[in-house]
Amino acid sequence: MMIDRLAGNAALKDSIRLMLGSSRLTHSVLLVGETGLGAGYAARCVAADYLYPAGGAPAEALLRGECCRAVGKAGDRDSGRIETGVVREAISVTGMGSGGRYLVSQVKAMRTEIFNTSLSAEGRAVLLYHVERMNEESANALLKVMEEPPEGVLFLLTADSAGVLPTIRSRCISFAVAPVSPEECAQWCIGQGVDKKQARLYSELFDGHIGTVLAAARDDARREQVEKALTLAKAAAAHDSYAAAVLLAGYEKDKAAAAALLGDFRAVAAAGLRGCTSTPLTADAARRALSLADAAIQRLAAQVNPKITLSVLAAKLG
Repeated sequence: MMIDRLAGNAALKDSIRLMLGSSRLTHSVLLVGETGLGAGYAARCVAADYLYPAGGAPAEALLRGECCRAVGKAGDRDSGRIETGVVREAISVTGMGSGGRYLVSQVKAMRTEIFNTSLSAEGRAVLLYHVERMNEESANALLKVMEEPPEGVLFLLTADSAGVLPTIRSRCISFAVAPVSPEECAQWCIGQGVDKKQARLYSELFDGHIGTVLAAARDDARREQVEKALTLAKAAAAHDSYAAAVLLAGYEKDKAAAAALLGDFRAVAAAGLRGCTSTPLTADAARRALSLADAAIQRLAAQVNPKITLSVLAAKLG
């Protein structure tokens, strides 16, 4: 089964196997887990096992996310449409509005599509990612179809927090997607072709968050950002405010990039607190850096000028 490919999470996998094997899988499943833990991957595994019990090429394509996609335009309620993918039996919906919010037009397009004749013997699967980003309007549009779904349609929802609207959560059976150990994470990522050294380093830094490790290992810009976060950590460990200021100066005009760097710097500091030997920050130095990173991230989120935020951080790291 495809669900067996999910690392760790034995209880979750056992429950899914049991429900699929006895044909008692509810029509709506909610998978909750922090970003990077693989809730989206887990949802695709369940969808693949539901639609294609024998596996094969369609199941592999679904795991890669090569399914149909509900899209729309902000401000235009009638702009929703379905983009055809390799796997026609599965539809994915990811928020396209400001901040990744769902558009009503996307939900309406999905709803219209799934009331068409099913394309496989098993039915259809709808993958809704990050449903914590749904507002009341888009949630109401979804509820209309979740309350009386077409026969054979399985809804698989993911969320990276508990902030899912109660009206949505109450109609689903919920499972938590848990992190795996850094060792297990590294082995899994090595099996996906990640360099051994990188897999072990990133698995420690990101505490078993497989999706985060894969994203860092497979993207040159992301790897460079992690290296800069480690360099910033070295400056913090040495109380070198000048080196910190030089590095951070390159982010003063790009708030999004600054927030991303600070997120990785925070991960490095947190890894130091867990006893990770790959970070220059340990004990009290790691605790102090973590506190400063959190404060800087909060300042950026509060619309404080990035230049001021980073200048204050650099000075305090000295």
